[in-house]
Amino acid sequence: MANNVSTLGQQINLISRVKSIQAQMSTYQQQISTGLKYQTFKDYGADSMRIQRYRSDLVDIEGFVYNIDIAQVNIEQMDTALNETIEQAGNVLSAINIQLAKGSEFDIETIKQVAATALQLVEANMNAKIGDRYLFTGTDVSNKPYVSPGVVTTNVQTRLEDWLDGTVNTSTFLNNVKTMTDNQLGYSGTLGSAKNIYARADVTFDVDYTVLANNDGFKNIVAGLNVLANMEMPVEGTDVPTKDDFHTALNDIYKFVQDGVQNLRNSQAKTASAAGALQTMRDNHLNDRQTLQKILENTESADVTDAAVKFQALQGQLEASYRVTAILSQLSLSRFLGT
Repeated sequence: MANNVSTLGQQINLISRVKSIQAQMSTYQQQISTGLKYQTFKDYGADSMRIQRYRSDLVDIEGFVYNIDIAQVNIEQMDTALNETIEQAGNVLSAINIQLAKGSEFDIETIKQVAATALQLVEANMNAKIGDRYLFTGTDVSNKPYVSPGVVTTNVQTRLEDWLDGTVNTSTFLNNVKTMTDNQLGYSGTLGSAKNIYARADVTFDVDYTVLANNDGFKNIVAGLNVLANMEMPVEGTDVPTKDDFHTALNDIYKFVQDGVQNLRNSQAKTASAAGALQTMRDNHLNDRQTLQKILENTESADVTDAAVKFQALQGQLEASYRVTAILSQLSLSRFLGT
């Protein structure tokens, strides 16, 4: 009888062992299917806080990389628009040089045509946008920066008429052109209150890549090309300015536009510097991401091959335990007492 009571105890122990084996098998099966050691942070013990911090850092890194990527796309499109504007202004300056070289065969109409064509492209470049966000507006991204090209044309024509009829002299005419306000040049009323735009590249590192459509570069070119597109050669005996006054005005407007081109080149240097800083930060973030992912992999990842081997070993043990349990179940105490 003592032997059979002992057999019952062995059976209970076997059942407990079977449950333990099943629990271990379940753990290894999860490791095989998920590739992770555990399914909850608390099971990692002392590594739990580090894992959560690393994962939080990875989320931050992804956010910074996203910000940088958006800014780099914006800068690339801005640089394209700046290049086109500089090229169009250069075409007009070249046309002036060509006509000046002709001497008495100087043709103002050619300059006017080239300037008018260039002006349309410059206006389009100032209003460049990606999606529904304008690029040369700083924080005022929802509003078109250059809205009234007809306004500046009217203002320029008025100033030209005052110059031609002698109301103002050449010096005053040029000053009146150069000092036109944003409103007189046709810019949006909200652009003047726009703030600089930054890309958040890291926790304490913001990169300014602002170029506004109403900066001195664009404004010089808009005003200068409008003058050239509407300018007339003074008619002797009808208009007050002389031929010398005309060439003085033309040379001055030439330099005014040239200064605008240089200003836009300075803006390009600014955006190029911003792009370089952003790329450096992006590279740093990608390196940090790779390092964190490696640390997490070493901390969280299970050895799937080892887990599979252990799972198979436990499976063999479980099958053996089932066989022993079946044998012991036939040696019950009730059966012994009944004999």
